[in-house]
Amino acid sequence: MNPRIEMTSTSASPTVLDRARLLAVDSLGVSIGGVELLSEVSFSVDAGEVVGLVGESGSGKTLTGLSLMGLLPGSAVVSGSVQFQGKELLAAEPEELRQLRGNELSMIFQEPRASLHPARPIGKQLLDVIRAHEDVSKDVARARAIDLLSQVGLPNPRRTLDSYTYELSGGMCQRVMIAMALICEPALLIADEPTTALDVTIQQQIISLLRNLAEERGISVVLISHNLGVISDICSRVVTMYCGQVANIDSTDGLLRHPQHPYPSALLQASKIDLDKTDDWVGIGGSPANPANPPSGCRFGPRCAYRRDECAAAIPPIAIASTGALTRCIRHAELELVGVTE
Repeated sequence: MNPRIEMTSTSASPTVLDRARLLAVDSLGVSIGGVELLSEVSFSVDAGEVVGLVGESGSGKTLTGLSLMGLLPGSAVVSGSVQFQGKELLAAEPEELRQLRGNELSMIFQEPRASLHPARPIGKQLLDVIRAHEDVSKDVARARAIDLLSQVGLPNPRRTLDSYTYELSGGMCQRVMIAMALICEPALLIADEPTTALDVTIQQQIISLLRNLAEERGISVVLISHNLGVISDICSRVVTMYCGQVANIDSTDGLLRHPQHPYPSALLQASKIDLDKTDDWVGIGGSPANPANPPSGCRFGPRCAYRRDECAAAIPPIAIASTGALTRCIRHAELELVGVTE
């Protein structure tokens, strides 16, 4: 059973940047079981650009990534528009989406071990994917798999081919998943928390690998993370999500120095991030809003130090700040929010 799509007409809007794009998401909404989990999600990604999706657990980051890939459950009701290379994905037939996935769109998930078969050698899994997309012999596929594992920095690719997941570290499993995602040289790679549970050194290696893919191959990356340190290290722009909505879109430098919404400002202060280090997530006071029962008006309002009565009157529209950022805050022009300094 496929998700039910409710196509809506899209018009010029500050929520989608008006420039050449690889991906344009406009007013994306997703409801599952009668609960609206995503609402009016809009952002864009250019060729070769790395865009971050950041927010606490439950903000809608992973669901957004799954929506882009067409991997929602059949009970989902989807609205809005998702255009990839000018093609409307929400109107695509299931077979068209299957062709796009792997060939043009790839996704790596939070738990690489869960995505790999524990009882099959890594090589057999890679060869299956290669031969599913390419009409090549087993020997050619094996040579290609070795080359891919070398490209993602695994020191002994032949040995890795014959290994099982339990014989590999978390970082090695993540590199295998990245290699698998690169088999068809996709135009867009969605990386969902690719550094979770990895130590800082391995985190930096994975981020460096993703950066090189963008810079050297022109692959666009949507990097999903709760860690602003990871996001700031690689992304040119950051989409901050809260309770199923986009709260803010800004350049990474703009977000770090002059945040235009209280939520990303609070994230910066909570994680005690600086421009040179990545730090563990420590959270914000209060509890994240529940999209099944969101607060009235601004969804961040109950946790916001700058809230006023009018903030609860209606959901704030996206506005363009003086810095060029897009923000869902009615007080952005009068607030001097704290970022980070060198």
